[in-house]
Amino acid sequence: MASLETISSIDTAPRHPIRLVANRTGLTVDLIRAWEKRYHVVDPARSDTKRRLYSDYDIERLRLIRIAKQNGRRLVDVAPLTLEALRDVVSEDSRYDQAQDNQAEVYRPSWTSPLESSDTQDDIDAMLFAVQTMDQHRFDQLLQEGLVKQSLPAYLETVIGPLLREIGESTRLGKLRIAHEHMATAHLRTFIGALRFRETYTGNEPKIVITTPTGQLHELGALMIAALVSVDGWLPVYLGPNTPADEIAACALQSGARVVSLSLTYPADDPRIPTELTRLRTQLDGKIPVFIGGSAAAHHQPLIDRLGLIAPSTLNGLRQSLNALRDRGYKEQTA
Repeated sequence: MASLETISSIDTAPRHPIRLVANRTGLTVDLIRAWEKRYHVVDPARSDTKRRLYSDYDIERLRLIRIAKQNGRRLVDVAPLTLEALRDVVSEDSRYDQAQDNQAEVYRPSWTSPLESSDTQDDIDAMLFAVQTMDQHRFDQLLQEGLVKQSLPAYLETVIGPLLREIGESTRLGKLRIAHEHMATAHLRTFIGALRFRETYTGNEPKIVITTPTGQLHELGALMIAALVSVDGWLPVYLGPNTPADEIAACALQSGARVVSLSLTYPADDPRIPTELTRLRTQLDGKIPVFIGGSAAAHHQPLIDRLGLIAPSTLNGLRQSLNALRDRGYKEQTA
């Protein structure tokens, strides 16, 4: 354990610019700012020109927090700790890892899957900071940079989905203004909307109608589904948000779609939803399954079960169900 004298000897005078801190800690400038805003990990001083200035003490805190986080600690748990406690945590984790290595020879692969290697919460924190500061250019950059780290399905599942939930929750709690949400939504709509055009279509793909029912104006979840299914060989027929049940049914039957997918987000208790879902299920051919997703789906689970609709709990679950339907259709065509 580090002694109090050792800790107290660390210089607390603010004199380092943020880029130097980033170099010494291994953190990005975006992430340092995001951690300050979201978790209050350090409280830098300001120069006469309002530039952030950090001390050696701040640098040591950030360095230790980064190590603790890499060891599996949650940022929300370690951010409030004193410097002494942080050193104890890092030391404890180091001793545990060494003991594990001494007990057995462990095979450590030279690669990991995208879900294992990418620090998705850091990406989300940096994006949220860009939203909070209305830095639209940086927000667009972060969206594009994150996409190259993972496959598209993994990126939608682990970054974009949680980002949407955090933006929505932060707006409802007053942590973000409506203007912040509108800015983020506008840029995400453009970003996600372009993703579904990444694939080359032959015209023989099975079709899926994607929309939101009457009263549901938030379309980003539906856009995510359109991008996701494109990767798996579906041709999305995207109707945008706020589509009446009669029109959804007519589109599905006229286009020959095999599946309909609806996104429910806000408001969760909209009294029109039960009527719209019931009308849609009644008008569609019984062979056309209807998938329900979004944060408000759980609010209507009894109705979803009663109507025989399908509500996967994750995007990966949706992919698996749709892939099974697609494969079954191919087998029927070739039988």
